[in-house]
Amino acid sequence: MGASRWFRIVPVLGLVAAGLLAAGDRAIAQNPIQEEIENALAGRGAAIPNVPPQGAWGEIINVTDRWLVLQNHAGQQFPIAVDDIEEFLVRWPSNIEEISPQALVEAVGPSPGSNIIRVDHVDFFEGGDRLLVAPTYRELLPNNMAVTVLDPGFNRFMNPWDYGGQNMLYGWAYPVPPGMATSPTRLHVVGSLLNRVPLRLSVLGNNQATVVPSQPGGFTVTQITMGEPRMVSKGDFAYLMPIEARIRGLRVAQLVVYKNVMLRAFVPEVR
Repeated sequence: MGASRWFRIVPVLGLVAAGLLAAGDRAIAQNPIQEEIENALAGRGAAIPNVPPQGAWGEIINVTDRWLVLQNHAGQQFPIAVDDIEEFLVRWPSNIEEISPQALVEAVGPSPGSNIIRVDHVDFFEGGDRLLVAPTYRELLPNNMAVTVLDPGFNRFMNPWDYGGQNMLYGWAYPVPPGMATSPTRLHVVGSLLNRVPLRLSVLGNNQATVVPSQPGGFTVTQITMGEPRMVSKGDFAYLMPIEARIRGLRVAQLVVYKNVMLRAFVPEVR
């Protein structure tokens, strides 16, 4: 996309960046008011709302070596400079057979005990992408916080024998999922592959974790890689977490592009 074309469309897109930050708002790009136009021409810009706690979805409609353009569900289009992406990731559909012994595999889910994890999905990281994660073994509370020794809400110590107090703690401060009457146990592990069927990982503490599907249909698998423009194609879906909307485009904390082919089968487009 040429520089002159960007000069024409970016000021208008800057006016409607709030539309991506607040899903469901009116698409003011299609019907801008006179005051917003005058503000943009004067360099004052439009008022930007507070950044929401969650991200948004979009479809890639154009990509170059330096820019991505996303379109949301309302038809609004937003440019994002590659330099304005703090964390750029790509998720590729895959399967267990694609995981090499050198990969790091990540799984999170409830545990019935004996280092067994029930999951709907696992991710794996190969080669240099292993730097995106680190070997991990930790228990999690229902709100994804790590289990702590001291809870500031109760201002009391937990110990292995205080079952009644712990049940009350988890049930009040951290709501227990339906169907779980006792203290929930969830595990987050990142480890290397030991066995594929069943999926068994080598984790911290010279230990092993067995990953089993939570549903009879099994679990899904994706490979996660660091992103770059050549990996992105028109029609890809992306999830992003905006930080700031500016005249030149969006600045995002994270952009995750979802592919529909495995990494080894992907052929970059010629641009």
